[in-house]
Amino acid sequence: QKESTLHPVLRLRGGATASAPLVDLVGNTFLDGEGNTVDLAAVAKDAPLIGIYFSAHWCGPCRHFTPSLVEFKSSLSEEEDVDFPIIFGSSDQDEAAMREYFGSMEGFNAFKFGDGKIEALKAKYGASGIPWLVVVNAKTGELVLNEADTEVPQGPKAYKKWLSAI
Repeated sequence: QKESTLHPVLRLRGGATASAPLVDLVGNTFLDGEGNTVDLAAVAKDAPLIGIYFSAHWCGPCRHFTPSLVEFKSSLSEEEDVDFPIIFGSSDQDEAAMREYFGSMEGFNAFKFGDGKIEALKAKYGASGIPWLVVVNAKTGELVLNEADTEVPQGPKAYKKWLSAI
């Protein structure tokens, strides 16, 4: 009884928890755009899908693609009223470069620099190069689409396709 009444109260206060499978997959400690530490519940909110974006400041193709991904996320929010959380996993060699590059990713969250989850997830999804975007089900942590970066140019239509796959 107490648990069932407490859960809505936590939800109203923004204290809802993220799904356990997703926490197991990506962890529970991230950075927001201001450099503050946030948990997965704050990142995922109630979104059905989450993107995991592997990239680096030193990578030319990444610097070309990242603005497109930022615009994709923004257009989903503005045109479709959809929040598509994206977690940036940096392949940068130093934290300063990572933070500078992350500063160009409006609305994204990031793994902390050097977080072991980054390399583990790159291995799990066979990310042999960057940029690389993986889309997962926010409730189950299951893969929806690997190499989703190739579909981002389709705009909101791509998101709807990913959503229909869950």
